[in-house]
Amino acid sequence: MGAPNHRRLVSHAATAVVIAVAVTACGAGGAVDHGGSVSGQPAPDQRHRPTDMTTTGDFAMSDPDQDPLSTFALDIDTGSYTRFRDAVNQGRRIAPSEVRTEEFVNYFEQGYEAPREGLDVSIDAAALPFRDGHRLVRVGIRSADADDESRPDADLVLVVDCSGSMNEAGKMETTKIALRTLAASLRTTDRVAMVCYSTEAEVALEPTAASDRQALDEAIDSLHPQASTNAEAGLTLGYDLAQSMHTEGRMTRVVLVSDGVANVGDTSPGGILERISTQARAGTSLISVGVGIDNYNDHLLEQLADRGDGWHVYVDTSAEAERVFATGLTGSLVVAARDAKAQVEFDADQVSGYRLLGYENRDVADRDFRNDAVDGGEVFAGHATTALYDVELREGTSDASFVRATVRYLDANGEPVERTRQLRDSECAPTIEQASPRLRQNLVIAMLTDRLTDGPWSHWTGPGDLQEQAVALTDSLDGDRDVAELVSLIDRVTT
Repeated sequence: MGAPNHRRLVSHAATAVVIAVAVTACGAGGAVDHGGSVSGQPAPDQRHRPTDMTTTGDFAMSDPDQDPLSTFALDIDTGSYTRFRDAVNQGRRIAPSEVRTEEFVNYFEQGYEAPREGLDVSIDAAALPFRDGHRLVRVGIRSADADDESRPDADLVLVVDCSGSMNEAGKMETTKIALRTLAASLRTTDRVAMVCYSTEAEVALEPTAASDRQALDEAIDSLHPQASTNAEAGLTLGYDLAQSMHTEGRMTRVVLVSDGVANVGDTSPGGILERISTQARAGTSLISVGVGIDNYNDHLLEQLADRGDGWHVYVDTSAEAERVFATGLTGSLVVAARDAKAQVEFDADQVSGYRLLGYENRDVADRDFRNDAVDGGEVFAGHATTALYDVELREGTSDASFVRATVRYLDANGEPVERTRQLRDSECAPTIEQASPRLRQNLVIAMLTDRLTDGPWSHWTGPGDLQEQAVALTDSLDGDRDVAELVSLIDRVTT
């Protein structure tokens, strides 16, 4: 684990920052149910319409007469979907609390045009096939593409969980694959350091030029599961290294590889999250990447990414590691927009109710939309994020715009920028078959997450409806392997 004179041991509290590559599992909080399928909804004749759908419950429709604004911090996470995929492939199911609709949607290509700089917003909609008078509205936000040639050089600190649980289900080997892929994607002028933590933490690789692939590979090969899990010590030492590497004009990031379950030192999420938040405000963002099914603390890892102004992914296969780390990850370390928020306004004269699908833990008070002291989300270069709404229109409305979407963010100079789009009902696709293929794709995804969480749509649709819509995607998006895989997963969880 490095030469003795370079060894630093840490087991006390301190501030920490992370890009989390979390090799993880689901025991803390009972996140995984063993056996059975992911479905299990009532038979069609047992479904019923909830009598309080517009007034109470987690899936309530909001009344624009009382609250015309929907405001949330942007989120580009995708981990919830790949975790679901991993569970299905292993014959398991994830808990409804781990199903985050926006992360399922964000995993898939949306077809938005990239702006030249910063962020831009688009909006489209189609009639819901199973609810008369309802529209599925898609608000899409896209960041400018990364320019890897001009990005600042990166200093990365990899903080790797070497506890005994990393010996389960090939988690350590998956971690090594991910780290080797990351190392291979770096430019020669980047630098890497590595921390390994178990009961204590130690430096496995002092700051080293990425051009020294032999040193990086040897450090990765040396990683092996040991004893307890002192995440606090690992984050503390990782932050110390990041601070020592910080150089003007370079990006400094910390990468945590963990199963997310701490059992030694300060194990409270609150303490860790506060330290992550402090460093995020100083400009170090967090990207959390999870691996492994068992003993997985999904809540902590997702919250780390949110609080750290970063993004959360889940690596279930070597192919996913390649997708995440080899296809421009280092370019997407560049922040395209800071404190990004979206606000969607509904015209009460035309809209009787609306519901945001997902983003439950990214809510921002409407009054704070233009308060730049209130933290929003950081959006990295080359990313897209999508918000879906179920909107109920009033009968006999005019053809004025019924929805207006605005994205607000701070540019590289810290100046606020706003961009707005609006939509009339005449611009909506009259049927889902006439909608854009990517909007149809999002309907299928939303129907799937609705069934996984026993949402309100499951009272009007059955597994056959979901299967029918999914199969239709294979014609409109032929050649998209991610969509083909989604259709296959849906077939497995609904039969």
